[in-house]
Amino acid sequence: MTIPTPSAIVDRADTKRSKKLYLHRSANNAEPQIRRSYDSDFTVSDAYRAELPDMNDAVDAIQGTEVPIQQVGISNFRLPLAFATAEGKTLTLEAGVTGTVSLESHLKGINMSRIMRSFYDHRERVFSLTSLRHILESYRRDVESCDARLRIDFSYPMVQESLRSDNWGYQYYDLGFEATIDASGNYKQFVHFDFVYSSSCPCSSELTEHARDARGAYGIPHSQRSKARVTVAVDSETDMPVEDLQKHCLAALKTETQVIVKREDEQAFAELNGAYIKFVEDAARLVYEQLATDPRILDFRVACSHLESLHSHDAVSVICRGVPGGLKAEFTDFRSMVC
Repeated sequence: MTIPTPSAIVDRADTKRSKKLYLHRSANNAEPQIRRSYDSDFTVSDAYRAELPDMNDAVDAIQGTEVPIQQVGISNFRLPLAFATAEGKTLTLEAGVTGTVSLESHLKGINMSRIMRSFYDHRERVFSLTSLRHILESYRRDVESCDARLRIDFSYPMVQESLRSDNWGYQYYDLGFEATIDASGNYKQFVHFDFVYSSSCPCSSELTEHARDARGAYGIPHSQRSKARVTVAVDSETDMPVEDLQKHCLAALKTETQVIVKREDEQAFAELNGAYIKFVEDAARLVYEQLATDPRILDFRVACSHLESLHSHDAVSVICRGVPGGLKAEFTDFRSMVC
């Protein structure tokens, strides 16, 4: 180990004192090159605001290939919004907003804050699916864009009564309202709805009963928490209450997971799963059957995922209504359906 000499230590200290700092006072007590301060009394005038630099005024400011961008905007902008219930009440819920517009090739970028301000301009209104069109057209006009897309994601609570005991609890449903409009004014709106249920395997159920009957062996059929992700398209003048989608899914799948459970409820849930055993293929077709009966629903797609307790992988299915030019069975993001 080399021990530095006193002269080396002095030289190092001198070097440290001679170094120039830009934002902080240096070792020799020299003032920083840049003075940092915030003037809390400064007021912005219209003239000052008009002189602020705007990157859209810059020449040759675009980096990369000068081509249009199909979507640019904001994601997960959060704020509280009031939503209408089927009973005519309102619920104020935290919502996450994704808003995007198209960008022409000659433009550097967009004013993203205008998308956010569009929501604050409508913060007093009660939101429903049909509310989206006005907001979408508003910020598309403000940003001066051709195409625009908007999605609001939130978790919607509904009261669920226990199966047999005199109890109840809040079941939360992940939900999304989405709307798009193109340069020709063609408007579409969608609801995305997640429904969590239990699925018991028909094959495992048969094999378990065979073991009991043939050998007196006690077994338990495998079952698992499962999820159906439903996307429905409805007419621009039509609202689709969350409660109605929940009813469709419950009527189709029967075995929704429970909130408050006592012993009699757990027994009832076991019986319910035994009465409504289903493969993932069955789940998709059962939901299809329910959605196809609702005249408000123009198109739909259903993705189901059974988080298999037997396997180390999941069983999945996707089905769509088959409307020409409509929603397609092109869903692959099953990892987002883990529940």
